[in-house]
Parts: sequence; C-alpha cells; structure tokens
Amino acid sequence: MDMSIFEGSENRGLGCGSVRMTIFLLCLLCGSPVVLAETCYLSEMPELILSHHQAWGQLGVDTAAHAPGIAGEPIRIGNLQYAKGLGHHANGDLVILLDGSFSTFEAEIGLQPCGSKDGSVIFRVIVDNEKRFESGILRVSDAPVPVHVDIVGAQELRLEAENAGDGITCDMANWAEARLTRSVSPSGLPHPDVDIACFGRVVSWDPNRKDGCRSSRLQEFSADDLFLETDLVRNTDGLYSVPVNSGGGCIGLQWFNRRTIRELRLCLPKTVSQLTVGDIRVEGWFGESAWQGQWMRLEGSLSVETNDIIFRPLLRSPDGTFLQTQKVRWILPAVPGFEQIRTLLAFSRLRWDTAKILVQGIDSAGQLRVGLSISNGEFLEPVPSQISLSNPVSLSVRYVRSSSSKADQTILQFSFPAGAFGVAVTDILSNECVYLPDFGLFITRDPSPVNLDEYRKMVEEKKTVLQAVKEMPDQTLVQAMARTHNPAQNEGPVMLSLACDNTKYVVERDGTLRFRATRNAAADWFESAAKIRPRFQIEQPVHRSRRLEGGWLPIPVLTTEDKDLVCKQRVFVAPIDDSGDHPARIGRRGICVVHFTLSNTQTNPAAISFSLDIQTNEQKNQPAKLIPVQSGFHLRGDEGVYGLIAMASLGGLKSGISEGCFQLTGELASNSNAEFVVFLTSPGEPLPVQFDLAALQRDTESYWKAILASASQIETPDPFLNDLIRSSQVRCLIAARNEAEGSRVAPWIAAMSYGPLESEAHSVIRGMDYLGHADFARRGLEFFIHRYNPEGFLTTGYTTFGTAWHLWTLGEHVQLTGDYIWVRTHASDLIRVGEWIVRQTAKTRKLNPQGQPMPEYGLMPPGVLADWNSFAYHFCMNAYYFAALRELGAILEVTGFPQGGTFQAQANELRDNLLRSYHWTQARSPAIPLRNGTWIPRYPSQVHSPGNLGDFFPGQDAGRSWCYDVELGAHQLVPTGILVPDDPEVTRMLDHMEDIQFLSDGWFDYPTERNRKDWFNLGGFSKVQPYYTRNAEIYALRDDVKPFIRSYFNSIASLVNPEVMTFWEHFAHNGAWDKTHETGYFLHQTRSMLVLERGRNLWLTPLIPSEWLQSGKSLTVSNVPTRFGPIGFRINSRLETGTIELMIVPPKRVIPEALVIRLRNPEGRLLDRVEVNG
Repeated sequence: MDMSIFEGSENRGLGCGSVRMTIFLLCLLCGSPVVLAETCYLSEMPELILSHHQAWGQLGVDTAAHAPGIAGEPIRIGNLQYAKGLGHHANGDLVILLDGSFSTFEAEIGLQPCGSKDGSVIFRVIVDNEKRFESGILRVSDAPVPVHVDIVGAQELRLEAENAGDGITCDMANWAEARLTRSVSPSGLPHPDVDIACFGRVVSWDPNRKDGCRSSRLQEFSADDLFLETDLVRNTDGLYSVPVNSGGGCIGLQWFNRRTIRELRLCLPKTVSQLTVGDIRVEGWFGESAWQGQWMRLEGSLSVETNDIIFRPLLRSPDGTFLQTQKVRWILPAVPGFEQIRTLLAFSRLRWDTAKILVQGIDSAGQLRVGLSISNGEFLEPVPSQISLSNPVSLSVRYVRSSSSKADQTILQFSFPAGAFGVAVTDILSNECVYLPDFGLFITRDPSPVNLDEYRKMVEEKKTVLQAVKEMPDQTLVQAMARTHNPAQNEGPVMLSLACDNTKYVVERDGTLRFRATRNAAADWFESAAKIRPRFQIEQPVHRSRRLEGGWLPIPVLTTEDKDLVCKQRVFVAPIDDSGDHPARIGRRGICVVHFTLSNTQTNPAAISFSLDIQTNEQKNQPAKLIPVQSGFHLRGDEGVYGLIAMASLGGLKSGISEGCFQLTGELASNSNAEFVVFLTSPGEPLPVQFDLAALQRDTESYWKAILASASQIETPDPFLNDLIRSSQVRCLIAARNEAEGSRVAPWIAAMSYGPLESEAHSVIRGMDYLGHADFARRGLEFFIHRYNPEGFLTTGYTTFGTAWHLWTLGEHVQLTGDYIWVRTHASDLIRVGEWIVRQTAKTRKLNPQGQPMPEYGLMPPGVLADWNSFAYHFCMNAYYFAALRELGAILEVTGFPQGGTFQAQANELRDNLLRSYHWTQARSPAIPLRNGTWIPRYPSQVHSPGNLGDFFPGQDAGRSWCYDVELGAHQLVPTGILVPDDPEVTRMLDHMEDIQFLSDGWFDYPTERNRKDWFNLGGFSKVQPYYTRNAEIYALRDDVKPFIRSYFNSIASLVNPEVMTFWEHFAHNGAWDKTHETGYFLHQTRSMLVLERGRNLWLTPLIPSEWLQSGKSLTVSNVPTRFGPIGFRINSRLETGTIELMIVPPKRVIPEALVIRLRNPEGRLLDRVEVNG
C-alpha cells in the first residue's frame, strides 16, 4: 500500500488523512489488529480552537493571514505552497482544546512572502503551560521547519507567534499542515461538577424573537431593545415560574462573558416523560455583543435522568467555530410539567483544581471586617460574607486552572470601606503574593512562600516608572527624536491646497503628484485622480530627501540625487487673485505650481534623462493629451485643459512628447541648470500666459503668514518645535474642506482619509481653538450643528458618540471666546440635542428584582466609540456625555436659558450613576500588578466586562480590543471631570498605564522587550494611537511636570514625519498619513504646556522644560486664548547675571484671581526674590 498519503509532507495538496476522511486500517501484525490513528487538520476542525488573536488581520483558514474583507493568499513558505494550514500573524496565539484526546501535534512553520519586505517571527508550542518547542527567529528566506510535539494526555495546546523585537510588519506566521493525531486511548481528565449557573442570571426571553437590537451604530438605540431579557426570581415554593407565550415557555442563563459549555441541566420538581423531551430546544446567543446577534439552535444530545433534563452540546457552534456563548435558553413546550423549574445547572469545559489561600490584613486594615465572596469558583469550607483581618484567614477554594479563557478566572471579591475589588486565584498562585498597600491587604498561597516584612521592605526599595521619571532630568525633544523616533515615519505623502479649500494636491516622497483633472469627481478622491510621475535618470536614485521651505511652509522641496546630477522639485499652491483687505479669507483662487530644476554639479557636461508620465485618470490608465502651445505644452483631458508645462530655461536640453509623456534629454553643461514649471488647475480655469515664479512663491508665503497672524504666536528656544507648531496649524487648515461658500468648514481628521468624522474632528477643532483659531473652530462647529438630525443627535457616518464630543468642544469654545451671542443663535438646536441625551439616559433606569439599580442604570444606551463595532456601556462614552451636558448647561445658564440648570443637574446625575457603575464593575475585576511588586484595583473600561477587554473579546477589532482599556479606557474619566486629577484612583491607574500598558507590544512597532530596556524613551505613550490616550492632559491637570514633558516629546517623536511636519495615525508609517486628529491633540498639549487655567487662577509656563530657561534663551507667546481672555508674555533668561526677565500682557475680559508663573531654574537653584514693575 502507498503510505505517502499519511505523511503529509510530500503531497501537500492532497489533504488526505484529514477528519473529513476518517480512515481506520486494520492489519495483522503479530496476530493482533492495529488501528492507524486519525489525523485531524486544525483548519477543518475550527471547533477545537478555543480562542485566537493576532496583531494584524484575520486568521487564514487554509490561506495566509489577510485583511478583513480580502481573500487570503495561498499558504507559502519558501518555494513551497500548501493546501492546508492556518495563516497567523505575530503577535498572537491560537489556543486549541485537546481534552486529552490527541497524541501528537505536527506542522511545518515559516513566514509568508510579503513583497520586498522581510518579516521575522519566533514560533512556540506550549502544552498545558509548558513550552515544548521554540523555533528561534525565522525569516521569509528560511525554509519550512518541521514541528512534531508529543501531546499525550494534554488538555490545552497554545501556538504562539511572536515578533522578533523589530515590530510586526510582514510577520505573517504560517502553521502549514497544522494537524493533530487522535489518541487511540483518550485520557481526558474527569470534570468536577462546578455549577457555573450561579455566576449568571436566571432570565427569560420571548422565544419568538431571534434577534437582538435592531439599531445600527448610527441610529438611536430603541428602548424596546435594551432589556430583552426578564429576570426570574424564585416563588414562595423556591421554584422558577416559566413565562409562556405562543412560542412556548422560555428560561435560561446569561453571564458577563462567553462560556465554554459542556453540559446544561434543567431540574424540574417532578419526573419528566422522555416523550416530551423531543419538543425541547436549546439555543445559544451568537454575535458581536450581548445586544448584537441572534439566537441559534445548539446541536447536541438531550436525555432524562429522573427529574433532570440534560443537554450536552457539540463542541462546534452553529457558525462552525468553538462553542462559546454568553446566553443559553431552554425553549419548552407549553404542556403540563414545564410550568415551574426547580433550578438550572451549567458546567463548563474548563479545568478545575483546589488551593489553599492565606489572607492577611496589615497596619490599620488588621482592625477591619471586610466583605468576601467568590466568583467562578467555590469555597470548599463555609466562609462568612464578612471576615475579620485581625488574624490571618486561611481559605480553601476550588478554582479554574490557568487557561487561555481568561475571562473565566476565579475571583476572590473583597469589599473594604475604601473600595471594592477582586483578586484572581491564579494570580495568587503564580506570584509570591498579591499585595495591595493602599488597602492593607496581603494574600499568598498557604503556607506563604514569602515573609511579609521582607516583601514590604523589597517593595519600598523599588520604584514605579512615574516615580523614576520624577527623579530624572527632563526629557528633551532631541533625545526623543534620537531614541523614540522610527525613521520609517519619514515616509508618506503630503497634501497641498489653500486653507480649507476643496481642491487638493497630493505629493509623494518620490515626487509623484496626484490631483483631480475633472469637475465630475467621484466620492473616492483617488478613483478619479490624475497623476504626474517624474522619472530622473534611474529608477532607484542614490539619494532622496525632502524638506519644507522655511521649515514649516506648505512648500515641500524634494531632492533626488544621482551622483553629481540633482533634480529639485518644489511644489506649492499659490493664491492668484487679489489679496484685498482680507488675504486669509476662505475661497480664494489658487493654482498648483510644480517647479523642476535639473542641475549638473560636476565639472564636465553630463547626459540627462528626465521624463514626466502624465495620466488624466490613473485608475483607468488614461494618458493625458499633450498639446504644443507657444509657452510649452497644455495638458488636456476629457473636460478640457487642466495644466501647462511652461519652459523656463532648458540649458540646452531638448524637450519632446509622446502619449502621456513629457521628456527632456541631451547634455547639460557643467555647473548649470535646466528649469521648467508645471501649472495645474481645474479644467476650464485660466492658466498663466506669463508668470513670475518668485512672486508666486512670495505670495504663497505671505498668504500663510497672514492666516497665522491672527492666531497665537509661539517662539520657543527649539526651532524644530516652532516649525512643527506652525506646520500643525497649517496641516489642519489644508486638510479641511468648506461648504456653503466657505461659511462652514469640514474639519477632516486626516488629509485624505476618513473625512470630517463627528467624533475625532473635534480634536482638530479643539486644538486649533486653543491656539487662537476661533473663526476656524466656529465654522467647524457650525458644520456639525448643520448636521443635527431630526431625532436630536449627530452623526456623519461613524458613530453617535460624536454628539458628546461635539457639545463638550462647543462648550469649551464658548468659554474661550465669550461669544454668548453665538450661543443664542443656535440655542434651540443645542437644547434639542441636550434633551435627546437626557431621553437616552432615561431608557436605562431599570431596577433589578430586589429594587436596586441595575449596573447600567442611568447610563447612555450601549454603543461604539470608534472602529470596533461591538456595543457596550463604555465608561469613556458616558464620561464624554457628562462633559457634554455640563458644558451645555453652563453656557445656557449664562445665556439665561432655564434649560441650563436642568442639563447641569442631569450631568451630575449621570456622573453619580457612572461612578456607581464603575465601582460595581471594579469590585468584580481582578487586581493588576505594578512593576514595584505591588498591586492595585483594576480600572475597568466597560460595565459587564470585569477584566481585560482583550480577554473578554479576544482577537476582536483586528486584534486591538485590548487597546480600549488604554486609549479609550477609564483614564478618560479624568479630563472629562468625573474623577478629580489627584484622586488616589487616578494615581494608581497612571502608574499601571506607565508600568505595564505603555511598555507592552505596540501595533506595528515598539515591541515589549525593547520598550522595557529603554523605558524612559519608549514609554510615556500608548501603543496603538498615542494621542487618543489623554495621559499628558492628566499630567497637566495634576501638575506632574516631568511626566508631562516626557509624554509630550515621546508622543511627538513616535508619530511625527519630520520631513513634512505631519503626524501619522499609527507607528511604522501605518494608517492614515497627515492625521490631523493627532495634530489637534498635539496643539492642545502645546497650549497646556505654555498656558493653563486652574480654577480661577491662570498659570503661565506651568510645564515647560527647564532647559528653555538656560541663560541666553527666550520664550515669546502672544494672543493665546484663555477663559479670562487672550494673554501674552515674554521670558528672557539672563542667568549669567542671576536674573530672568518676564513681561506679561494680562487678559482683560475677566481678571483671574491669580497669575501663577512657574520658572524652574535649569541649575536647580531657588528664586531669591521677585521684583515687579507695572
């Protein structure tokens, strides 16, 4: 017999031996039958995959990993292609449930080819938490590596793919032909009968309804869809009465998280007939969230044991994946015998063990009695609901063993007078201790592996990151650019236009220029874009560089060098109408100018080859028509002439044209130049007959200086930062579009991506507003006011959450400008939106059967914050709505509208409900460690998710669900005003963010190992989208100077493109380029560094680096808007004479109670005296 079909390495495309072809061969060997074990390909048994996550894309099943909505490529490693396997991507893991049923795991591993880029991955195989295989670093050029691992008796297999410390770009990790061999003699461990039903709610649903909420992310959440379940309570006989309708009776269970169900039992008060069981259905809930999804019938076996109906589901869920569900329900026939239920039981596939735990109270906690309960586990001996900590308390518990289903952890829940929190049993067992000094709680295994006094002494000698930062010198921008900045961020295009103009030009780093040569533009700008691509000498020049004229002006100068031959390309959009009395006005006419200079810098003549490939429509591959005219060549498309190639001085080179191509050839004399200019405009618009190139550039420079002249003027001692501040304002103006003849401005959140999203656009408005662009901010706010819908909320197609961000920003705008006349103009619309918010919070005011508020009581209905489409009660979302109502109420009250007081009262009620809900969730969440050996209560991000979101929703949002604990996590409660900045809760969460979250693996760059080694330079910012995280703003509110400076500079360095002074959305030039949402945050942080309101006081230079006050340096700031009116000041440091001079132009609209000036002497000396003149 040909046995090759069982080997799997030579015939990679056959797929033989898989579970689809179960083959048992019996042969006589020594007189005994031999069974050849079954081979199971993981790609054919997705029900075995307990969980998976990866840092990019989607898991490929028999394909390589791929972006969502795009088919994956065939799996390839080296020159081999595979028909079967799993296409994974670092960083990530795949967790396989084995249950003792398999004997071996085999695969061939390696990297998927990824164009010209080379990924690097370390593969690992972990069996029951023991490492059995590690590949070392593999690259695209490496041949497949065979893997053979013994898994006899194992319960869980974890396949890990880790980046090799250089980011995750192209880390496409293939587990080719990943397969299990089924054990002839399975050795699954017996499951203790731990009932998990008691950790959920007993509820009923309408059995006729199969779906959840019927609103999309862009619609108001219907009150009818909020609470589709009804809590059931036992009657006086201790039984549950089953609600019945036309669909039958319905009773079931609902948990916080998805459960791996092994068995369900329905216990009746009387014996049930086997005949009626056939009419019973068991359904599970499948979808994105507890509200989004549908009920689907579970396949499995039903049986009867006396009074119990038993259902054992299959491993495979209805959608073909591993069975995990958050809700289960029994649909019962409307016949006698099913009217009442004694109890419901549920058992999971998780593994259980027992342990002894020692709980000790220290210091004043030793005098306390504290609440104690357990979740997802059980006490093996009776434990009172309150325990005294006057003596150590020993606990015997049954707990869930360490598993990749981390949302199912066994949690000990403690309730102290100062707060409530949980501690995971596995954390106690896997660490020396769990020590929460703020609560005086010390927990260990019993007997304890560590001495309490010795451990406390060790902790006192260690520091958190923030403690260490405060003892170090200030971070500098120079150091951050040297250590934090990745040169990959220097890539990417830059966009040009006049301010808020609708005609845009995009210039790539290689000089390629894209624009629209049509008036009938498609919604997708690039779909109808024209293209001009310059080609100089060779395809790969020796050197290519970029800079902005003047360091900040939107005039990029691109230089391409081939030895001594140089091509310079200068591009700008010049205003060509009369500047008049208002040169900064929106709607001026402009023309795009592309100035080429070819230079021969050597001493001998040189042959030159240069061309422009010109397409009227790039996607349609439609070449432009080049028509000779007296001044050069016209560029013509279907709608007419849109460009001119004008000859300046060709230096003896010959010009020529062919279809869609302009060429220059010949010899260029030594030390001489050839020049020509391309002018671009909309079809039909006039082109210059004569031109003065120098005048056009001067007019452009004057135009942008005039626009910035009315805004804040900032001159720091750092020229690079000065240019970045100016350029950032320009970038926001260029990214914006306008409508209604310029009366409204659409503040795009990136130059050419996303558009004016109703949420992120308010970072742009706010940043510009705080640097003196009040007119831009007002027009931007009116763009959104114009889009309030009839229901009373705002969306432009991304979220409804932007409604809150909008009102919060609008309130701050009014406080900065004092423009209450403008408020009266829009008051009716603003009141309508405020009333909509109040109506939404009323929908969730539901009490439980005991008459207590539900956890979500009084909050906004569940929704989304950003890309992730899973609905939730986000604390961040509700905090923004609190800020919205507070700000709206404040400005309406000042303006004399009675609704102002109502909205402020509703804001306070929302704050109280949010804090109650937050502490309810925190009480059920496991504590988390700091790097100094202490632990703190977790700061949860959502109601109903008491733990890491990455554990509750593994792999969701393209592997980024974990970042909603960081970028949009609970720290957002501080800048919104829910938590006061100096609250101990805030101190704890900032410590954890700095110690753990900011040093964890970044998206596309900043791997953990490198972060921890260089924690000062690679920390201080979050690792998906740093500017979404408002830690720098919190440091400003807390007056934490050094942490603010470090985060300010490190965040800049992580995302900035220093060649064109723009910010990327993500690391390693990923996401949107020129992301003005990020730019807006940078501008706001800059203003906070220089000027900051604190109550009724106004602080100057509260957060500047001390090096700015070195002798001979100066800092000038003028026309910075504040809630008291504009302010300006100038500082001259003359430390060589022992003095620092400060001149202030104070605000006049409202007089602050105090002007506070912070001057940190760079030499560390204290001020001797202050002399005041004026």
